[in-house]
Amino acid sequence: MAEGNKKLVFKVLMIGLLALLGTNLVTYYLAAGRAGQLAQDGPTVIKYEPVRRDSDAELMVIEEALQTITEYYFSPVERNDLVEGALRGIVESIGDPQVRFLNPGELEEFMTDTQGSYSGIGVRIVETDGRIVVFEVFPGSPAQGSGINSGDFLIEADGYELTGQGVSRAAELLRGPSHVPVEILVKRPGADKPIKVTVNRAEITVATVFSEMLDDGLGYMRISSFDSNTAGEFIAQFREMERHGLGVGLILDLRNNPGGLVDQAVEIAKLLVPEGEIVRLVSRDGVVRNTYYSSAAKKPYPIVVLINEDSASSSELLAGALQDSNAALLVGKTTYGKASVQQLATLTDGSGILLSIARYFTPSGHDIHEHGIIPDFEVEMPDILRYYRYFFPGRLEQGDFGSEVEMLQLMLEQIGFPVEASGYFDLSTSIALTNFQIASGLPANGIFDDMTWVELREALDLAARDNDEQLIYAMELIRKPGLWTISGGHN
Repeated sequence: MAEGNKKLVFKVLMIGLLALLGTNLVTYYLAAGRAGQLAQDGPTVIKYEPVRRDSDAELMVIEEALQTITEYYFSPVERNDLVEGALRGIVESIGDPQVRFLNPGELEEFMTDTQGSYSGIGVRIVETDGRIVVFEVFPGSPAQGSGINSGDFLIEADGYELTGQGVSRAAELLRGPSHVPVEILVKRPGADKPIKVTVNRAEITVATVFSEMLDDGLGYMRISSFDSNTAGEFIAQFREMERHGLGVGLILDLRNNPGGLVDQAVEIAKLLVPEGEIVRLVSRDGVVRNTYYSSAAKKPYPIVVLINEDSASSSELLAGALQDSNAALLVGKTTYGKASVQQLATLTDGSGILLSIARYFTPSGHDIHEHGIIPDFEVEMPDILRYYRYFFPGRLEQGDFGSEVEMLQLMLEQIGFPVEASGYFDLSTSIALTNFQIASGLPANGIFDDMTWVELREALDLAARDNDEQLIYAMELIRKPGLWTISGGHN
């Protein structure tokens, strides 16, 4: 299969993840027509009062269209559905993919995502072929305590069908008041029939910061997105690492971070960026509305930031500030290129519009929108090691063909069972899969089934870390004696 087709497969798979992991909302508001400041306690929502203008003729045309359709269309049509469709059409006509219309349900879901906490069972879900699949189980959550695992298929919640209903509807049914149980019908890998699991909902705080010491004095911190708790999490974990001897260097991983609340990225930047500018916000007329600064001292150890094509928005802001101030070196691939500032405006019916109102520029004045941030050291990462966790194909066997088979072949190659990535499940693929099953203690039938996927995913988890060329390069770079004299410049 052509290389372009391979990349297309991976990009399509990522679309759902980006929608789930976060938004690119900037907590920037306008008050009485003047620019304000970044909110400190989560997203600021402005309720706009309608402004009366000489637009009666335009409104009359819209009303005529609604009336004509509801009275004369062959099938009954709900007027509310037509109004929502009209609003979506108005927003889409702008041609800005970051501008979105949110109906009341979508707005509630959006606000929950940015707050970083909710009442539910503690899982992250994705949809594949209409099926709701557990992508991640949060540590210490009710779901983990009830035995729900990554890869489980969620069929029903309290008797309501989840298959084919979409992620938003499934999330709505799984969430609910704390301590109120929900009965879930689960199809578990390797089980012949679904089982019922009762899970007591609880208040869930979604962790967005993860840290560990890779070696004596060498710290690693990953930020998955920026919600209202991210800066507090980061500062607490960073201070703890410093207390434990963070002296060799710090690796900050912003890969696959879709962005989120900019005020959180600014607070983290105030900790890492040496004294000077962090970011400036520029309105559509070219006026600088706000500039944010750091007063921190330069860290006495090197910092390397990992970025890739899916690092966007707030993560680009943070990476750009560190690069422009010569406080860190960037390793990986050029970032996504999203520097527009969104404002959330609520409408009188409880719906809302995310509207682009400004752009941010890096301290050196770079407009990275649609261009991205270029790393100082470009290092490739195999696509399959980036996207394997979003692969839920179901049963595959000899004779099958297509992109899912090709991805399976690429996975087998990564874990030491090489086979040509032809996209056709031939005898050689069956033999490679059989050898993997034997090595994993599974029934050796050469068929890709649920239990084989569980074992394959665990093997790829190890391979993704052991073969992470970008992380390995960052570690080697920090240990180079000459790192202290290297500054930015896309070496």
